[in-house]
Amino acid sequence: MAGWEGDKQLHSGFRSSKPDSPGYTEEQRQQVAAYRARLLELSTQVVTHSFWETLKGDDLFAARMQLKHVHDKTEDEAAA
Repeated sequence: MAGWEGDKQLHSGFRSSKPDSPGYTEEQRQQVAAYRARLLELSTQVVTHSFWETLKGDDLFAARMQLKHVHDKTEDEAAA
């Protein structure tokens, strides 16, 4: 991405700016594409799994929320 320079700040000579981004190398581009493909594959497996057909209403909602927060640390784990 192209860099940019912001406007001069009021009551200051400061100008925010970002240099040009060097972008990804070809190896990085391939790795990102592989990660995205794997993420899509795994997400599809989870969303279309037959388990979800066994749940209805509040049970379905509770199960999805539990899956969403499976990696959240409990207070006991965070204190350790």
